[in-house]
Amino acid sequence: MKQQTFIIITPCYNEQKYIEFSLKSVVNQTIKPSKWIIVNDGSTDKTAEIINNYTDKYDFIEYYFRHKSTGQTYFSSNVYAIMEGWEQVKELDFDYLGILDSDITLPKKYYEKIIAEFENDMNLGVASGIYENLIDGKLVPVINDRRSTPKAIQIFRKEVFEQIGGYLPLKYGGEDTAACVMARMHGWKVWSFPNIKVIHHRPTGSGNSKNIIKAKYMLGLNEYFIGSHWLFVLMKCLKRAFKEKPFIIGGVARFCGFLYGHFINEKRQVPIEMVRFFRREQLRRIFLFNRI
Repeated sequence: MKQQTFIIITPCYNEQKYIEFSLKSVVNQTIKPSKWIIVNDGSTDKTAEIINNYTDKYDFIEYYFRHKSTGQTYFSSNVYAIMEGWEQVKELDFDYLGILDSDITLPKKYYEKIIAEFENDMNLGVASGIYENLIDGKLVPVINDRRSTPKAIQIFRKEVFEQIGGYLPLKYGGEDTAACVMARMHGWKVWSFPNIKVIHHRPTGSGNSKNIIKAKYMLGLNEYFIGSHWLFVLMKCLKRAFKEKPFIIGGVARFCGFLYGHFINEKRQVPIEMVRFFRREQLRRIFLFNRI
């Protein structure tokens, strides 16, 4: 039987505080990638120095520096970095593409377990584990949707990534959700496995934001720009207002971000057919009480 191969792409920007968590995690995996492309998205700190300490020791790690373009948001620049990494590997022969953020600690069998899930389900197109946020030294569970996979630890069949055209460089984020929706539009299953947990060293969705309230607001804004139905967003915000810190205000901030998207009159970057498909999915979930 052919041994399944995978490649990882990691974008990073000023990650000197966190990147060694990801570096140590990958080199300690039970199965190693055939190649790991790390794209430095214009870092001005010691990120490059830390990465190069590992490229000197491990042949499968390759480092690239990308000069940031002015006018790109943090979210879109991150996607451009990933897609630049993709250009380096897309012609190679491999089976799976992993996207890995530079602030993640993976369990040693992360890729072994996820690839086993792919091999057991040939309809599975995109998969991941789930993560817990490390906040003030404590692991805080993140509300997980089995039908979605976070970009920080996302794995694609190579053919799926090719089929959907990779990630869209969305100004306000949400490119991982858009990728999941487009994969489902092509008939693929998208699934996360809650028994496979990773540690996320920064609060979910914070990106370059230093304020958790602003981070929640931005999550709401990207809900609008990926085309979420207002009723689904309202129910989601109500649920998370009582289950995620900061309680109440986090849910309010998220819905305010969504409402603001309606007022700034800026065109969405996602295809209209994706928006229609996505909203039908969301309404079906509401009427089925979110049953899987």
